[in-house]
Amino acid sequence: MERGFVLREGEGGFERAVGILEMIDKFPDALSDEDVEGAADFVYPDLRNTVLGLLELPSSRQLEVLFFRRVLRIFREAQRAREEGKKLIFIPFTFPPEIFWAFDNIFPLCTEIVAGAIVNICAGQGERFWDFAMGLGLPDSLCSANTIGTMNLIHGPGLKPDAIVYNTPGSCNPNAKIHAFAADYLGIPQFTLEKPVDETPRGREFHYRGFLRFLRELEEWSGQPLREERLREVLELSYRAVDLYNEYWELKKARPCPVPNIFGMSLLVLRSQMWGREEAVEVLQRMVDISKERLRRGEFTAEERARVYFAYIYYLFDFYNYFTWAEKNGVTILGDILAIHHFPEPDLTSMDSMLHMLADTAFDYPMTRQMGASSISVKWLEDISRAANDLGADACIFGGVHACKHTLGTISYLRRELMRQSGLPTLILMGDVMDKRHLPMPMFQEEVMVFVDQVVAKKRQSRRRRRGAGGGCESEAPAPPEGEAGERAV
Repeated sequence: MERGFVLREGEGGFERAVGILEMIDKFPDALSDEDVEGAADFVYPDLRNTVLGLLELPSSRQLEVLFFRRVLRIFREAQRAREEGKKLIFIPFTFPPEIFWAFDNIFPLCTEIVAGAIVNICAGQGERFWDFAMGLGLPDSLCSANTIGTMNLIHGPGLKPDAIVYNTPGSCNPNAKIHAFAADYLGIPQFTLEKPVDETPRGREFHYRGFLRFLRELEEWSGQPLREERLREVLELSYRAVDLYNEYWELKKARPCPVPNIFGMSLLVLRSQMWGREEAVEVLQRMVDISKERLRRGEFTAEERARVYFAYIYYLFDFYNYFTWAEKNGVTILGDILAIHHFPEPDLTSMDSMLHMLADTAFDYPMTRQMGASSISVKWLEDISRAANDLGADACIFGGVHACKHTLGTISYLRRELMRQSGLPTLILMGDVMDKRHLPMPMFQEEVMVFVDQVVAKKRQSRRRRRGAGGGCESEAPAPPEGEAGERAV
């Protein structure tokens, strides 16, 4: 057994992660540098980089303490769900959680968030669960994020769901396959929602009818109807979070960027697990307030040398050597594909209008929107180039994941067109979202710094020379007006 990850009777990886995470309740609200260093020295090596990644930089320290306290609250509620008469359902990160929060007796838990907790909190970083899956004879083309989360269910004692959701096949095939396998292995119901590649009104109507069938199946399984009053409460909370999300997006346009890099990870968890709950509003409000105050004071961790948009998803196994390292070296991480959300205009006047809102949100959810399009390449380029240009990125980085072969089919086209249409050079890396054995962080850092020094820096210098020759000067993006929400669909 790895040091720090000895499973006790009745305990799985999830329970072990929750037990370790409970130390967050012992932290004071205001941590000093000495407190952070003491905590980092106290824990075992695999957890040290998580502690430092979340807490080393004063800019994000208080927010991340609050954030993980709210994650712990969700996990504890999941453990109590059955005692409180609720059914526990595992959902993928490509599905809106607010759909499930709208049911009185369903508690959703995101598979990838469970995997992320195990990887970043437990010794061994979830590798035992991946290796266990390989020992079962499952293919190594599966996604580590889904597989670690589901193997935690299958591996031994601990938390077990009452049902599982896998998203539209084609949105994320490795996701769908491992969720379906887990449902069969555990003997529990599985739910899916079909999405056509047809993006016309006809295709959306087809999807809407499938969405209604999906809800009817949930009602029959849970034994309770979806109540209009409860749905409205959840969507009101959701759209309070949407307004804050748009404010957050606008703040990232400022140069230098006042938004700490680690907030990108926090946003991913909020959207995948907490959207539709008060916790998402609370944490997002704090993220916006901190970023505004940093902008007002001109507080930045380092001189901004590069503004990059990640053309796929983050690597999430080492917060310190990814998010914190980049910020300390002047590399602003503006977002990734999972940060691009399209929210329909709110209409809470009737059950029908609210259900159409939810169906449209699911239709345009990240990954589903791109993978389920009539052309993955075209939709991927459209969304990444729009986000990167809107936020003033200097370049893009594509962090390839070994399971996501469908994205690799788009990357040559994406890189060529990003450069041709927007002048955005794109670095291509091959690694894994949750398994550090594919691309260790020192190799990631070396590749990024060479790219920044040899490509991005020269691009910036060339731009300054051209503007200087023209008698102008390089202008900074204006700070967003106080309280401005911006467009709902980025």
